[in-house]
Amino acid sequence: MLSKIKIGNFKSIKDLELKLAPLTILVGPNSSGKSTVLESIAILAQTPKLPERIARSLYGSLEYGEFTRYPSTSDFPIFDFVAHKKDMSKIITFEIHIPDVEHHDIGYMYAYMPKDGEVRQAVFANEEKLVEVGYLKVGEATMRREFLYPEEFKKSLRPTENPEYMLDPTCFKYDSKQEITGQEREQIEVKSVEAQEIVKKINTMVRDIYFISAIRGEVRPLVEIGVGELRLGTHGEGLIEILSLIFRRPGYENIARKIIIWASKFGMDEIKAGWWGGQNLSSDYIDPELQTRLNLALASQGSRQILTIITQLFWSKPGSVIMIEEPEISLHIEAQLELPKMFSEAIKEGKQIIVTTHSEHLILALKPLIVNGELKPEDVAIWHFEKTEEGTKADKMKLTDKGIVEGWIPSYVKAEEEILKEWFNTLPED
Repeated sequence: MLSKIKIGNFKSIKDLELKLAPLTILVGPNSSGKSTVLESIAILAQTPKLPERIARSLYGSLEYGEFTRYPSTSDFPIFDFVAHKKDMSKIITFEIHIPDVEHHDIGYMYAYMPKDGEVRQAVFANEEKLVEVGYLKVGEATMRREFLYPEEFKKSLRPTENPEYMLDPTCFKYDSKQEITGQEREQIEVKSVEAQEIVKKINTMVRDIYFISAIRGEVRPLVEIGVGELRLGTHGEGLIEILSLIFRRPGYENIARKIIIWASKFGMDEIKAGWWGGQNLSSDYIDPELQTRLNLALASQGSRQILTIITQLFWSKPGSVIMIEEPEISLHIEAQLELPKMFSEAIKEGKQIIVTTHSEHLILALKPLIVNGELKPEDVAIWHFEKTEEGTKADKMKLTDKGIVEGWIPSYVKAEEEILKEWFNTLPED
Protein backbone atom coordinates (compact mmCIF):
# COMPACT_ATOMS: atom_id res chain seq x y z
CA MET A 1 0.00 0.00 0.00
CA LEU A 2 1.11 3.54 -0.72
CA SER A 3 0.90 5.75 2.36
CA LYS A 4 2.07 9.05 0.88
CA ILE A 5 3.07 10.68 -2.39
CA LYS A 6 4.90 13.96 -3.02
CA ILE A 7 5.10 15.54 -6.48
CA GLY A 8 7.05 18.57 -7.64
CA ASN A 9 7.06 20.53 -10.92
CA PHE A 10 5.19 17.89 -12.90
CA LYS A 11 2.57 19.12 -15.37
CA SER A 12 0.03 21.24 -13.46
CA ILE A 13 1.57 20.43 -10.07
CA LYS A 14 4.18 22.74 -8.59
CA ASP A 15 4.31 21.16 -5.13
CA LEU A 16 1.86 18.63 -3.72
CA GLU A 17 1.80 16.10 -0.89
CA LEU A 18 -1.05 13.63 -0.37
CA LYS A 19 -1.57 11.09 2.39
CA LEU A 20 -3.31 8.04 0.97
CA ALA A 21 -5.78 5.53 2.43
CA PRO A 22 -6.97 2.07 1.35
CA LEU A 23 -9.64 3.91 -0.68
CA THR A 24 -8.40 7.28 -1.93
CA ILE A 25 -10.82 9.42 -3.94
CA LEU A 26 -9.63 12.42 -5.96
CA VAL A 27 -12.39 14.88 -6.91
CA GLY A 28 -12.50 18.31 -8.50
CA PRO A 29 -13.08 20.13 -11.80
CA ASN A 30 -11.79 18.93 -15.14
CA SER A 31 -8.10 19.62 -15.70
CA SER A 32 -7.46 20.30 -12.01
CA GLY A 33 -4.65 17.72 -11.77
CA LYS A 34 -6.34 14.58 -10.44
CA SER A 35 -5.07 12.27 -13.18
CA THR A 36 -1.63 13.87 -12.90
CA VAL A 37 -1.33 12.22 -9.48
CA LEU A 38 -2.12 8.83 -11.01
CA GLU A 39 0.39 9.48 -13.79
CA SER A 40 3.10 10.32 -11.26
CA ILE A 41 2.62 6.99 -9.51
CA ALA A 42 2.38 5.22 -12.87
CA ILE A 43 5.73 6.62 -14.02
CA LEU A 44 7.50 5.07 -11.04
CA ALA A 45 5.51 1.84 -11.33
CA GLN A 46 6.15 1.27 -15.04
CA THR A 47 9.91 1.82 -14.93
CA PRO A 48 10.92 -1.60 -13.51
CA LYS A 49 8.78 -3.22 -16.24
CA LEU A 50 10.61 -1.53 -19.13
CA PRO A 51 12.29 -3.89 -21.62
CA GLU A 52 16.00 -4.44 -20.93
CA ARG A 53 16.94 -2.55 -24.10
CA ILE A 54 15.33 0.63 -22.70
CA ALA A 55 17.26 2.74 -20.19
CA ARG A 56 15.33 2.89 -16.91
CA SER A 57 15.62 6.65 -16.75
CA LEU A 58 12.79 9.16 -16.50
CA TYR A 59 13.11 9.74 -20.25
CA GLY A 60 12.84 6.01 -20.93
CA SER A 61 9.78 5.70 -18.71
CA LEU A 62 8.04 8.68 -20.32
CA GLU A 63 8.63 7.47 -23.87
CA TYR A 64 8.17 3.70 -23.51
CA GLY A 65 6.12 3.14 -20.34
CA GLU A 66 3.28 0.64 -20.11
CA PHE A 67 0.78 2.89 -18.31
CA THR A 68 1.49 6.40 -19.54
CA ARG A 69 3.76 7.65 -22.31
CA TYR A 70 4.44 10.83 -24.25
CA PRO A 71 5.54 11.45 -27.85
CA SER A 72 9.08 12.64 -28.46
CA THR A 73 9.97 14.49 -31.67
CA SER A 74 12.23 17.36 -32.63
CA ASP A 75 9.14 19.58 -32.82
CA PHE A 76 7.75 18.42 -29.46
CA PRO A 77 10.48 17.62 -26.90
CA ILE A 78 9.19 15.15 -24.35
CA PHE A 79 9.72 17.43 -21.35
CA ASP A 80 7.54 20.12 -22.95
CA PHE A 81 4.66 17.80 -22.05
CA VAL A 82 5.58 17.23 -18.40
CA ALA A 83 7.63 20.14 -16.99
CA HIS A 84 5.52 22.50 -14.87
CA LYS A 85 4.84 25.64 -16.95
CA LYS A 86 7.52 24.30 -19.35
CA ASP A 87 10.21 25.51 -16.93
CA MET A 88 13.18 23.25 -17.68
CA SER A 89 15.27 24.71 -14.85
CA LYS A 90 12.95 23.36 -12.13
CA ILE A 91 13.46 19.89 -10.69
CA ILE A 92 10.70 17.37 -11.45
CA THR A 93 10.21 15.23 -8.35
CA PHE A 94 8.37 12.00 -7.57
CA GLU A 95 8.38 10.58 -4.04
CA ILE A 96 6.41 7.66 -2.65
CA HIS A 97 6.20 6.12 0.82
CA ILE A 98 4.96 2.70 1.94
CA PRO A 99 4.45 1.04 5.34
CA ASP A 100 7.23 -1.31 6.41
CA VAL A 101 7.60 -4.00 9.08
CA GLU A 102 11.19 -3.14 10.00
CA HIS A 103 10.66 0.62 9.77
CA HIS A 104 7.32 2.31 10.36
CA ASP A 105 7.66 3.96 6.96
CA ILE A 106 10.07 3.77 4.03
CA GLY A 107 10.23 6.08 1.03
CA TYR A 108 11.94 6.70 -2.28
CA MET A 109 12.48 9.94 -4.22
CA TYR A 110 13.56 10.45 -7.84
CA ALA A 111 14.22 13.96 -9.13
CA TYR A 112 15.27 15.21 -12.57
CA MET A 113 16.14 18.65 -13.97
CA PRO A 114 15.44 18.75 -17.74
CA LYS A 115 17.75 21.71 -18.43
CA ASP A 116 20.98 20.08 -17.26
CA GLY A 117 19.97 16.42 -17.06
CA GLU A 118 20.77 16.35 -13.36
CA VAL A 119 19.37 13.48 -11.31
CA ARG A 120 18.88 13.02 -7.58
CA GLN A 121 17.69 9.93 -5.75
CA ALA A 122 17.01 9.53 -2.04
CA VAL A 123 15.65 6.93 0.36
CA PHE A 124 13.82 7.53 3.62
CA ALA A 125 13.25 5.51 6.80
CA ASN A 126 10.72 6.57 9.45
CA GLU A 127 10.12 9.86 7.59
CA GLU A 128 13.83 10.78 7.81
CA LYS A 129 16.18 10.99 4.84
CA LEU A 130 18.68 8.12 5.00
CA VAL A 131 20.89 8.62 1.93
CA GLU A 132 20.79 10.93 -1.11
CA VAL A 133 22.85 10.54 -4.26
CA GLY A 134 23.19 12.81 -7.29
CA TYR A 135 24.36 12.92 -10.89
CA LEU A 136 25.21 16.60 -11.20
CA LYS A 137 26.58 19.02 -13.75
CA VAL A 138 29.99 20.40 -12.74
CA GLY A 139 31.05 22.07 -15.99
CA GLU A 140 29.83 22.90 -19.47
CA ALA A 141 29.90 19.25 -20.52
CA THR A 142 30.84 17.34 -17.38
CA MET A 143 28.57 15.31 -15.09
CA ARG A 144 29.72 13.82 -11.80
CA ARG A 145 28.32 11.20 -9.43
CA GLU A 146 28.35 12.17 -5.78
CA PHE A 147 26.61 11.59 -2.48
CA LEU A 148 24.61 14.57 -1.20
CA TYR A 149 23.56 13.17 2.20
CA PRO A 150 24.52 12.30 4.93
CA GLU A 151 27.65 14.34 5.61
CA GLU A 152 29.90 11.31 6.17
CA PHE A 153 28.89 9.94 2.75
CA LYS A 154 29.34 13.33 1.09
CA LYS A 155 32.80 13.79 2.60
CA SER A 156 34.28 10.29 2.29
CA LEU A 157 32.48 8.36 -0.47
CA ARG A 158 31.62 8.39 -4.16
CA PRO A 159 28.86 6.32 -5.85
CA THR A 160 30.13 3.40 -7.91
CA GLU A 161 27.12 3.34 -10.26
CA ASN A 162 25.30 5.94 -12.35
CA PRO A 163 22.39 7.41 -10.33
CA GLU A 164 20.50 8.23 -13.53
CA TYR A 165 18.45 5.04 -13.48
CA MET A 166 15.20 4.95 -11.54
CA LEU A 167 14.67 2.52 -8.65
CA ASP A 168 18.15 1.06 -9.07
CA PRO A 169 19.53 -0.03 -5.67
CA THR A 170 23.11 -0.15 -6.96
CA CYS A 171 23.28 3.66 -7.13
CA PHE A 172 23.70 3.60 -3.33
CA LYS A 173 26.85 1.46 -3.52
CA TYR A 174 30.10 3.31 -2.92
CA ASP A 175 33.87 3.57 -3.21
CA SER A 176 35.93 5.41 -0.60
CA LYS A 177 37.61 8.73 -1.39
CA GLN A 178 39.82 8.24 1.63
CA GLU A 179 40.61 5.52 4.13
CA ILE A 180 37.76 4.75 6.52
CA THR A 181 38.29 2.45 9.47
CA GLY A 182 36.62 1.04 12.54
CA GLN A 183 33.14 1.97 13.66
CA GLU A 184 32.66 4.67 11.02
CA ARG A 185 33.29 2.17 8.23
CA GLU A 186 30.81 -0.26 9.78
CA GLN A 187 28.12 2.42 10.15
CA ILE A 188 28.58 3.53 6.54
CA GLU A 189 28.28 -0.03 5.27
CA VAL A 190 25.11 -0.64 7.32
CA LYS A 191 23.50 2.55 5.99
CA SER A 192 24.46 1.78 2.38
CA VAL A 193 23.03 -1.74 2.57
CA GLU A 194 19.89 -0.42 4.26
CA ALA A 195 19.38 2.12 1.46
CA GLN A 196 19.74 -0.61 -1.16
CA GLU A 197 17.26 -2.85 0.66
CA ILE A 198 14.69 -0.06 0.86
CA VAL A 199 14.92 0.50 -2.91
CA LYS A 200 14.50 -3.25 -3.49
CA LYS A 201 11.37 -3.33 -1.31
CA ILE A 202 9.82 -0.38 -3.13
CA ASN A 203 10.85 -1.82 -6.50
CA THR A 204 9.00 -5.03 -5.61
CA MET A 205 5.96 -3.17 -4.35
CA VAL A 206 5.49 -0.93 -7.41
CA ARG A 207 5.39 -3.97 -9.69
CA ASP A 208 1.93 -4.62 -8.24
CA ILE A 209 0.55 -1.21 -9.18
CA TYR A 210 -2.04 -1.18 -11.98
CA PHE A 211 -3.56 1.72 -13.90
CA ILE A 212 -6.94 1.61 -15.63
CA SER A 213 -7.47 4.52 -18.00
CA ALA A 214 -10.73 6.34 -18.64
CA ILE A 215 -10.32 5.09 -22.23
CA ARG A 216 -11.43 1.47 -21.86
CA GLY A 217 -14.17 -0.97 -22.80
CA GLU A 218 -13.39 -1.99 -26.38
CA VAL A 219 -13.99 -5.75 -26.70
CA ARG A 220 -13.50 -7.87 -29.81
CA PRO A 221 -15.86 -10.83 -30.45
CA LEU A 222 -12.90 -13.21 -30.83
CA VAL A 223 -9.29 -13.03 -29.65
CA GLU A 224 -6.50 -15.24 -30.97
CA ILE A 225 -4.84 -17.51 -28.41
CA GLY A 226 -1.29 -16.75 -27.33
CA VAL A 227 -0.82 -13.37 -29.03
CA GLY A 228 1.11 -10.90 -26.87
CA GLU A 229 1.84 -10.71 -23.16
CA LEU A 230 -0.84 -11.94 -20.74
CA ARG A 231 -1.97 -8.80 -18.92
CA LEU A 232 -5.20 -6.88 -18.56
CA GLY A 233 -3.70 -3.62 -19.84
CA THR A 234 -4.38 0.04 -19.14
CA HIS A 235 -7.35 0.05 -21.53
CA GLY A 236 -8.58 -3.47 -20.81
CA GLU A 237 -7.11 -4.75 -24.05
CA GLY A 238 -6.28 -8.13 -22.47
CA LEU A 239 -9.70 -8.61 -20.86
CA ILE A 240 -10.77 -11.68 -22.85
CA GLU A 241 -7.43 -13.45 -22.31
CA ILE A 242 -7.48 -12.82 -18.54
CA LEU A 243 -11.12 -13.88 -18.19
CA SER A 244 -10.43 -17.04 -20.22
CA LEU A 245 -7.53 -17.90 -17.92
CA ILE A 246 -9.63 -17.31 -14.79
CA PHE A 247 -12.63 -19.32 -16.01
CA ARG A 248 -10.82 -22.32 -17.49
CA ARG A 249 -7.98 -23.07 -15.04
CA PRO A 250 -8.23 -24.81 -11.65
CA GLY A 251 -7.35 -22.63 -8.67
CA TYR A 252 -9.16 -19.50 -9.82
CA GLU A 253 -12.68 -20.55 -8.83
CA ASN A 254 -13.02 -17.94 -6.08
CA ILE A 255 -11.92 -15.12 -8.40
CA ALA A 256 -14.31 -16.36 -11.10
CA ARG A 257 -17.17 -16.46 -8.59
CA LYS A 258 -16.59 -12.84 -7.55
CA ILE A 259 -16.40 -11.67 -11.15
CA ILE A 260 -19.67 -13.47 -11.93
CA ILE A 261 -21.41 -11.91 -8.91
CA TRP A 262 -20.24 -8.36 -9.60
CA ALA A 263 -20.77 -8.57 -13.37
CA SER A 264 -24.40 -9.52 -12.69
CA LYS A 265 -24.87 -6.28 -10.72
CA PHE A 266 -23.91 -4.34 -13.86
CA GLY A 267 -26.18 -6.12 -16.36
CA MET A 268 -24.14 -9.22 -17.29
CA ASP A 269 -25.53 -12.45 -15.83
CA GLU A 270 -23.65 -15.76 -15.85
CA ILE A 271 -20.62 -14.38 -17.63
CA LYS A 272 -18.10 -16.92 -18.89
CA ALA A 273 -15.02 -16.98 -21.10
CA GLY A 274 -12.67 -19.48 -22.69
CA TRP A 275 -11.88 -21.42 -25.84
CA TRP A 276 -14.26 -20.69 -28.73
CA GLY A 277 -12.96 -23.08 -31.36
CA GLY A 278 -9.83 -23.04 -33.50
CA GLN A 279 -7.26 -20.65 -32.04
CA ASN A 280 -9.83 -18.29 -30.60
CA LEU A 281 -10.97 -17.11 -27.18
CA SER A 282 -14.19 -15.28 -26.44
CA SER A 283 -16.65 -14.37 -23.70
CA ASP A 284 -20.42 -14.18 -23.39
CA TYR A 285 -23.14 -13.48 -20.84
CA ILE A 286 -26.92 -13.64 -20.38
CA ASP A 287 -28.83 -10.41 -20.87
CA PRO A 288 -31.00 -10.31 -17.71
CA GLU A 289 -34.05 -8.79 -19.43
CA LEU A 290 -33.91 -10.60 -22.76
CA GLN A 291 -32.78 -13.87 -21.14
CA THR A 292 -30.56 -14.38 -24.17
CA ARG A 293 -26.88 -15.32 -24.20
CA LEU A 294 -24.88 -12.64 -26.06
CA ASN A 295 -21.25 -12.15 -26.99
CA LEU A 296 -19.49 -9.75 -24.63
CA ALA A 297 -18.80 -7.41 -27.56
CA LEU A 298 -22.57 -6.73 -27.61
CA ALA A 299 -22.75 -5.60 -23.99
CA SER A 300 -23.39 -1.92 -23.29
CA GLN A 301 -20.45 0.47 -23.18
CA GLY A 302 -20.92 0.93 -19.44
CA SER A 303 -20.98 -2.82 -18.82
CA ARG A 304 -17.83 -3.42 -20.85
CA GLN A 305 -16.03 -0.54 -19.16
CA ILE A 306 -16.88 -1.70 -15.64
CA LEU A 307 -15.95 -5.32 -16.42
CA THR A 308 -12.34 -4.22 -16.94
CA ILE A 309 -12.41 -2.72 -13.43
CA ILE A 310 -14.12 -5.76 -11.86
CA THR A 311 -11.55 -8.09 -13.39
CA GLN A 312 -8.55 -6.03 -12.29
CA LEU A 313 -9.90 -5.64 -8.75
CA PHE A 314 -10.31 -9.35 -8.13
CA TRP A 315 -7.57 -10.70 -10.40
CA SER A 316 -4.95 -8.63 -8.57
CA LYS A 317 -3.27 -10.21 -5.57
CA PRO A 318 -3.40 -8.79 -2.01
CA GLY A 319 -1.06 -5.82 -1.62
CA SER A 320 -1.80 -4.53 -5.12
CA VAL A 321 -2.63 -0.89 -5.85
CA ILE A 322 -5.32 -0.34 -8.49
CA MET A 323 -5.60 3.19 -9.91
CA ILE A 324 -8.78 3.94 -11.85
CA GLU A 325 -9.78 6.99 -13.85
CA GLU A 326 -13.48 7.75 -13.46
CA PRO A 327 -14.93 4.32 -12.62
CA GLU A 328 -18.43 5.76 -13.09
CA ILE A 329 -18.04 6.36 -16.84
CA SER A 330 -21.19 5.36 -18.79
CA LEU A 331 -22.90 4.01 -15.64
CA HIS A 332 -26.44 4.88 -14.56
CA ILE A 333 -26.78 6.41 -11.08
CA GLU A 334 -28.13 3.13 -9.69
CA ALA A 335 -25.03 1.31 -10.93
CA GLN A 336 -22.71 4.01 -9.57
CA LEU A 337 -24.04 3.28 -6.08
CA GLU A 338 -22.58 -0.24 -6.33
CA LEU A 339 -19.03 1.01 -6.84
CA PRO A 340 -18.11 1.69 -3.18
CA LYS A 341 -19.51 -1.72 -2.20
CA MET A 342 -17.26 -3.40 -4.75
CA PHE A 343 -14.27 -1.31 -3.68
CA SER A 344 -14.94 -2.24 -0.05
CA GLU A 345 -14.78 -5.94 -0.88
CA ALA A 346 -11.46 -5.51 -2.70
CA ILE A 347 -10.05 -3.48 0.20
CA LYS A 348 -10.92 -6.31 2.59
CA GLU A 349 -8.71 -8.52 0.42
CA GLY A 350 -5.78 -6.21 1.19
CA LYS A 351 -5.85 -4.11 -1.98
CA GLN A 352 -5.60 -0.34 -2.27
CA ILE A 353 -7.78 1.64 -4.68
CA ILE A 354 -7.08 5.17 -5.90
CA VAL A 355 -9.74 6.73 -8.12
CA THR A 356 -10.47 10.00 -9.83
CA THR A 357 -14.15 10.79 -10.10
CA HIS A 358 -16.81 13.36 -10.98
CA SER A 359 -19.55 11.26 -9.37
CA GLU A 360 -21.23 12.69 -6.28
CA HIS A 361 -23.21 9.44 -6.03
CA LEU A 362 -20.03 7.41 -5.53
CA ILE A 363 -19.16 9.59 -2.54
CA LEU A 364 -22.71 9.63 -1.15
CA ALA A 365 -22.81 5.82 -1.35
CA LEU A 366 -19.97 5.64 1.19
CA LYS A 367 -22.38 6.62 3.98
CA PRO A 368 -24.19 3.28 4.48
CA LEU A 369 -20.90 1.37 4.28
CA ILE A 370 -19.38 3.49 7.04
CA VAL A 371 -22.52 3.49 9.21
CA ASN A 372 -22.76 -0.31 8.91
CA GLY A 373 -19.06 -0.79 9.66
CA GLU A 374 -18.10 -2.12 6.23
CA LEU A 375 -15.62 0.76 5.99
CA LYS A 376 -14.11 2.98 8.67
CA PRO A 377 -13.68 6.73 8.04
CA GLU A 378 -9.89 6.24 8.20
CA ASP A 379 -10.16 3.70 5.35
CA VAL A 380 -11.14 6.55 3.04
CA ALA A 381 -9.26 9.70 1.99
CA ILE A 382 -11.12 12.24 -0.15
CA TRP A 383 -9.01 15.01 -1.71
CA HIS A 384 -10.58 17.99 -3.48
CA PHE A 385 -8.49 19.47 -6.31
CA GLU A 386 -8.48 22.89 -7.90
CA LYS A 387 -6.05 24.66 -10.21
CA THR A 388 -4.80 28.18 -9.51
CA GLU A 389 -2.21 30.41 -11.20
CA GLU A 390 0.43 28.63 -9.13
CA GLY A 391 -0.79 25.20 -10.16
CA THR A 392 -2.75 22.33 -8.66
CA LYS A 393 -3.83 22.52 -5.03
CA ALA A 394 -5.56 19.78 -3.02
CA ASP A 395 -7.47 19.89 0.27
CA LYS A 396 -8.42 16.84 2.29
CA MET A 397 -12.14 16.56 3.02
CA LYS A 398 -13.19 15.44 6.50
CA LEU A 399 -15.35 12.32 6.53
CA THR A 400 -17.43 11.87 9.69
CA ASP A 401 -18.19 8.59 11.46
CA LYS A 402 -21.61 8.84 9.79
CA GLY A 403 -20.01 8.81 6.35
CA ILE A 404 -20.80 12.46 5.62
CA VAL A 405 -18.31 14.83 3.99
CA GLU A 406 -18.25 17.93 6.19
CA GLY A 407 -19.18 21.02 4.18
CA TRP A 408 -19.61 18.82 1.08
CA ILE A 409 -17.36 18.98 -2.00
CA PRO A 410 -16.57 22.67 -2.77
CA SER A 411 -16.79 22.44 -6.56
CA TYR A 412 -20.02 20.41 -6.29
CA VAL A 413 -21.53 23.01 -3.94
CA LYS A 414 -20.79 25.76 -6.45
CA ALA A 415 -22.41 23.85 -9.32
CA GLU A 416 -25.41 22.83 -7.22
CA GLU A 417 -26.00 26.44 -6.13
CA GLU A 418 -26.05 27.52 -9.79
CA ILE A 419 -28.54 24.78 -10.67
CA LEU A 420 -30.85 25.66 -7.77
CA LYS A 421 -30.65 29.35 -8.63
CA GLU A 422 -31.67 28.67 -12.23
CA TRP A 423 -34.39 26.28 -11.08
CA PHE A 424 -35.92 28.78 -8.64
CA ASN A 425 -35.89 31.44 -11.37
CA THR A 426 -38.21 29.24 -13.45
CA LEU A 427 -40.84 28.86 -10.70
CA PRO A 428 -44.13 30.77 -11.13
CA GLU A 429 -44.23 33.92 -9.01
CA ASP A 430 -47.59 33.01 -7.49
